[in-house]
Amino acid sequence: MNEPLLRARGLTRRFGGLVAVDSVTIDVADGEVHGLIGPNGAGKTTLVNMLTGVDRIDDGSVHFAGEETTGLSSHKLASRGIARSFQTSQLFEDEDVLANVMAGRHRHLRYRFPNNVLFTPRTSREEKASLARCAELLETLQLADVAHRHVGELSYGRRRLVEIARALATEPRLLVLDEPAAGLSGADVDLLEAVLRDLSAAAYTILIIEHNIGLVMGICDRVTVLAEGAVLAQGPPAEVRVMPEVITAYLGRSAA
Repeated sequence: MNEPLLRARGLTRRFGGLVAVDSVTIDVADGEVHGLIGPNGAGKTTLVNMLTGVDRIDDGSVHFAGEETTGLSSHKLASRGIARSFQTSQLFEDEDVLANVMAGRHRHLRYRFPNNVLFTPRTSREEKASLARCAELLETLQLADVAHRHVGELSYGRRRLVEIARALATEPRLLVLDEPAAGLSGADVDLLEAVLRDLSAAAYTILIIEHNIGLVMGICDRVTVLAEGAVLAQGPPAEVRVMPEVITAYLGRSAA
């Protein structure tokens, strides 16, 4: 069996006497879309913060691409290929869509001062290559028609797609999406689902944290369910969605 791209074992996070994440073990295989779901307060965002270096790990270990990454900062994890979107917008709303996506390319641009001031031929080549790559991403995420519009002029749903495009511009090995469908209209959720299906078909590895169960069950290869900070269930969506303990956690009653 191949080593998972992301492997976490026994992750625990305490806040005083509260155990927010309790000995969680999770694997994300290379090329899969993995859903992380659970009722409000289940510990989903705290777990993702631990995996992406935003919050500390009290106990347990994380390995990414075969190397231990336990306790590394978000900046160091980003340099290793983990990109993340957040629940709240991190975009430059006074800049256009293309400029926002180009901001994700900075770690792939090898030129430094004085090249970027003098605009040498090397600078020009790298800039053109980055612009071409960003144009591809805008096509993939159905944003090409708004490439030169300011982000602040876009619908909320399209701004979420710009965030995903910028994360993809870093060329990540793992894309982590924190509630990308939150606050979206039905039409925007449909657009998001279509985009995520395209990314899955292109073999991107995605960990998605989401409250929209229909979206998760429709696009994910495997699902992990958290409840009260611990793993309640793991497996293919078709199996997880009918587990009595999962139904009880969401509906607050027995599935019988």
